[in-house]
Amino acid sequence: MSADDMVLAWLREFAAEALVPGTLDGLVARFDAVIVAEVPEVSADRELRRDLDASTRDQGRALLVHLTGDSAEVDLPPAAHDLARTIARRGLHLRVLMQIYRVGQKALLRFAAETASERITDPVLEPKVLIRLLERANHWLNVSLEVLADTYSEERERGLSGAFARQAETVQAIIRGEIADTVAASNRLNYPLLGHNTALVLWLEDTQSNQAEDGIGVLDSAARAVAATIGARQMLTVPSGSRGLWAWLAAEVEPDLTALDIGPDIPAGIRIAIGNPGKGIRGFRQSHTEAMAAQHISESRPAETHLICYADVEIVHLLDGHPDAARALVSRELRGLDGTDAASAMLRRTLRGYLTVNRSPDAAARALGVHKNTVRYRIQRAEELLGRPVGPNRLKLELALEYADTYGPVVLKE
Repeated sequence: MSADDMVLAWLREFAAEALVPGTLDGLVARFDAVIVAEVPEVSADRELRRDLDASTRDQGRALLVHLTGDSAEVDLPPAAHDLARTIARRGLHLRVLMQIYRVGQKALLRFAAETASERITDPVLEPKVLIRLLERANHWLNVSLEVLADTYSEERERGLSGAFARQAETVQAIIRGEIADTVAASNRLNYPLLGHNTALVLWLEDTQSNQAEDGIGVLDSAARAVAATIGARQMLTVPSGSRGLWAWLAAEVEPDLTALDIGPDIPAGIRIAIGNPGKGIRGFRQSHTEAMAAQHISESRPAETHLICYADVEIVHLLDGHPDAARALVSRELRGLDGTDAASAMLRRTLRGYLTVNRSPDAAARALGVHKNTVRYRIQRAEELLGRPVGPNRLKLELALEYADTYGPVVLKE
């Protein structure tokens, strides 16, 4: 076997191992972490990080295949173009896109060098492998940046010349607190800020990559379904990325979100976080802040429903400001009930329902769908395990139950 054949054989083995789903997931997480640490514009933007993750994954697959071939052709995946467009829509400089790729390239080469050093015992073969890898990776990077710079420029020109850009810029200025004139902002947005504003954050789950091509259209339809449900008279939307959408729903009277039911109207794979209704420009901003907080919590917990309302997780959000203290609270207040087994979960669920209805066995039984004597037995058992009655000083206990219900095994004792 010639030296070139040996190099190609090693690279093919390297690529095949890296493309294994579990290994690829680890590499994507590794490269993303390096990029986020070195590119501050990415670390501060959750939707940009989402597009970065999709681009890193698809570009990684394509580049690994490219390393094992001889063709000079570079076929960029759609996710790479999506990332470039999102950077342009944010009004970020082209430098951010270039920095992302150069940091990613260094991370890839560092990983490849470490792997080659560990696995190649032939002192002649190792530099040959690294030289070929460097040549192919540099070619991929240069072509990628040339093509994506055009994508970025086209998106910037399209946005700057249209009402969409003015609208997006106005929204960002309101969120940053730079605009206080409600009437002027309403005119620029063509959206009535004076009334009650309910903010939504919508996004596609990572499993819905096949919907990314028309992701904004799908999310827009979902936002309209929510708007119809709460009787909103007007809607404002701004794409937050290729797989995310911000929306505000305007209503003349404050909508009641306590019984919001949109399950049948929302396709699988779409998640929605919703803030409390707020009035005027301040309410517009506050509702969005709350929707973003609800999204953060939703992404940290198992998906149980399409929709998460900030009102339902407000306490958890406040506790999240001090996660170590919150976990200590759970450990202390739920000691004896903090297992991940089914019996502990059942007792916590019963206790939470019991406290929610002000310790009424009858009301708890109706809410849980069990007999009231079952509730009494479970509460007695919970008190035995806790070593104390649940009536006195119940606030901390309720907070601990709320936090444990949201994050589950992550904060419980294995």
